[in-house]
Amino acid sequence: MIKLGVIGLGEVSQLMHLPILQDLVEDYKVTAISDVSESLVKFIAYKYSIKDTYLDANKLIEKADIDAILVLSPDQYHGMYIQNALKKGKHVFVEKPVTLCSDELEEVIELKKNHSNQVVMIGYMRRYTQTYLKAKEILSEDKCPIEYLRMRDNILEGPFYIGQTRPIFYPSDVPKDKIAEGSKLKEEQLAKAIGSDATKAQKTAYTMLTGLGCHTLSAVREIVGLPKCVKHVSTNCDGEQMIVVLEYDGFMGIYELVNNQNFVDFDASIEFFQGFKKIKIKYETPYIRYQPTILEVINSSKTDTKTINYGPYYIDPFQTELLEFAKCIKENISPKTCLEDARDDFRLFEQIIKLIK
Repeated sequence: MIKLGVIGLGEVSQLMHLPILQDLVEDYKVTAISDVSESLVKFIAYKYSIKDTYLDANKLIEKADIDAILVLSPDQYHGMYIQNALKKGKHVFVEKPVTLCSDELEEVIELKKNHSNQVVMIGYMRRYTQTYLKAKEILSEDKCPIEYLRMRDNILEGPFYIGQTRPIFYPSDVPKDKIAEGSKLKEEQLAKAIGSDATKAQKTAYTMLTGLGCHTLSAVREIVGLPKCVKHVSTNCDGEQMIVVLEYDGFMGIYELVNNQNFVDFDASIEFFQGFKKIKIKYETPYIRYQPTILEVINSSKTDTKTINYGPYYIDPFQTELLEFAKCIKENISPKTCLEDARDDFRLFEQIIKLIK
């Protein structure tokens, strides 16, 4: 059993990771937790009967009796916690993005070379969904070339779904100096990533790409590789609405990312067009667990169409990736969503941002 320390106890931690870890009793035992909010730490410690608690994540890494850490903190702290954990001989599961800038990622990759027996896995959970894995299998077996690719993330669903599902503890005692520290660190890392003279639209778009866009773009990258180039980027609302046109080897792709809409929806999908066939991966909100998911394959001719549905699948992708993390630790193997894998995401993000005026 892997003794685990959880860093960051906010919304995502309470909705997904902690309940799942409680189910995976044969693989994990959460023995230590950390957050900057004292009231939140006390609440989670009571709820999950955890005795070893910290207000400083680095002290958890240094002192707790753990084999691995789960990093669910704000993005700007990810690199620091990964490096400190590696130096202390711990395995690491970190929610995406692995860092906020490519320079810090390279520092982590360089350090990881001296810790080959430790696993670092990034939580790209959409690449572990059953519909995605089935689509990848079908595409690998079908030699018909892809002619067009369409992707989108048009999302507004958090408060609407959370209010009807799992109760969340929202603390009111986060220290002001910690808020200021986090804001300063984030600005410093954004400056390293896209330049100190970056516009508001560029900063917003980059934050959206690292926080949400990486899910879809890395999933496509696993199947067809990186695009040859970014042909065009158009933004609106200071970067909160974005359309990206990508040129792949032999076909074009379009990515639509909207994160400021008022209409409650979770419209996330990837569609591959192959001659008379379309393969559609439709993602459901992660805020509701065990939703049925279906992979849709439509075959057409000049006179008829036939739709094949694979599924419904009820397996939770957050659970799948945590089981994969445990497997990688036990068998000493590297996950597909490793540090080097994330390099390509930053290369693509940097190309996109350069085209935003």
